[in-house]
Amino acid sequence: MDRNLLYLGTLSQPVRLITKDYARTTLRPRHRPIVRALAEAMFSPDGEVSAERLDAFVDDVDAFISPASKTLRFGLVLMLSVINWSPLFFFRFKAFDEMSVDDRVQHLERLEHSKVKQLPLLVVAYKTILTMIFYEDEEEQRAIGYPGAERTRWKRGPSLPVVSP
Repeated sequence: MDRNLLYLGTLSQPVRLITKDYARTTLRPRHRPIVRALAEAMFSPDGEVSAERLDAFVDDVDAFISPASKTLRFGLVLMLSVINWSPLFFFRFKAFDEMSVDDRVQHLERLEHSKVKQLPLLVVAYKTILTMIFYEDEEEQRAIGYPGAERTRWKRGPSLPVVSP
């Protein structure tokens, strides 16, 4: 039986349902440069990560947060907007994504150490999400020294004594 056919009671002809593949995206074009600027400040302050990797990373972040609930998605996008305009709190008249990489790094540090309780939470929330997604990549794990699947730390230690009954 075809799943795309719907039989309506007394109708002899089935009605064909039209379905579309739908991929939810949360980040609008105005949010994507902010996520890229955050990633560049966090993971590539000296240009270690390529521009293509950072652009692909923004897609990964979007794919990660898009299945979340509507309220969580709204909160995360709102936090991005606050981060983007947060330099105004410190009398810097540029948006976050328009700042240089060094200025972004300093600004994120300033936000993390802010006395206003909510500002460090903005940075910590995105820092957590971005770090999880960035270091999910096996190449990045190898770059920081993680051995991957062949980790055998448990074999290097002394063997445990066996207790007889």
